[in-house]
Amino acid sequence: MRVIIAKRTWNVVGLWAVVLAAGMPAVPLYGQEEPSTLPPGSATSRETHLRDFSPLPEEPEEFDDREVKAYYDWRNDLFFREFDLNGDGVVNYMTARRTYKVWLDEFGTPVVVTVGSPLFYWLDVNGNGEFETGKGEMWSDPDEDGLTGNERTYDTSHLEKEPSRIPRWSAPSP
Repeated sequence: MRVIIAKRTWNVVGLWAVVLAAGMPAVPLYGQEEPSTLPPGSATSRETHLRDFSPLPEEPEEFDDREVKAYYDWRNDLFFREFDLNGDGVVNYMTARRTYKVWLDEFGTPVVVTVGSPLFYWLDVNGNGEFETGKGEMWSDPDEDGLTGNERTYDTSHLEKEPSRIPRWSAPSP
């Protein structure tokens, strides 16, 4: 299991580090090359492997210039990262991770311990500047194992529509 600590301040981009508990195997920092699990003779690049199985781009590393915003949403208990992959000033890719623990340090800065891989991904496929779940622009990764091809579209458009039958209330007669 990989655990990432994300510390955000208003004027500092952030710090991510891997925390290894006693007995946990050593794993590389997020974004570093992991040992290949590909069969011999196939492509050895992890990035090429991911592109073969997932419609989503790989999440940029920490301190990447394409990261526009990163924040913790306490209502959902998720840590979000927003990206501008095209460089046109519009957020077109976003990820969200579950959190294990959140606290404030001695300066009042939130410190967030997250899961190593995102639970949700959003990609603005049609380029209109919005993430529309009904158009296949949101994915979930229930295994939280990174981009391995088991991500599936997550459609919440039925929750965004008005109910088909709205009951009318009338006051009871005396």
